Amino acid sequence: MGNEASFLTTEQIQEISTQTPFKSKDVEKLLKRYAHYDSSEKGINGIPYNTCVSMPEFAGNKFAPHLMQHYMDKNSRKIYPKQFLLICGAFSPETSALKKKELLFEIFDSGKSGVMTHGEVFSLYKILFGNAVSDKIILDLTFRALNHPDLDKPGEIRKDEFLKMIPDNEIKTKFSVDLQII
Repeated sequence: MGNEASFLTTEQIQEISTQTPFKSKDVEKLLKRYAHYDSSEKGINGIPYNTCVSMPEFAGNKFAPHLMQHYMDKNSRKIYPKQFLLICGAFSPETSALKKKELLFEIFDSGKSGVMTHGEVFSLYKILFGNAVSDKIILDLTFRALNHPDLDKPGEIRKDEFLKMIPDNEIKTKFSVDLQII
């Protein structure tokens, strides 16, 4: 196995500690987990997207594929040490609901227009509710959300409106995984 400590510099580890709820020791433990999948020196091989999505911590979480696509290197389709730590940070139960919702908005605002429209809201609801409800019900929920009386402009949900719409407890439950950092 590669030398996990050499994956990131001390400065990078400190930076990750400010962007995530992890202390330096947590980062080191997570880097050991990373090294289980990428044993190359300095983590230069990366973890393939498909491997990362199927890790026990992330498998079964409906948001994992979207979060990993958000952070993965677009050319290699791999996750490298810093991105892995950011993914773990986003999924940490210690990360605030507000941060999780902001990240979700960023991920689902596919056009990077600053608003979510029909297709984006439908996709998000489809992930949130999965097979528990029919597409017809999800379509109805999407329509109601996009025509909510509190929206500035019907048919669009701005980030600040989105942050108010999604209940904190729901996002904390569905956008968290047990990382088993001990």
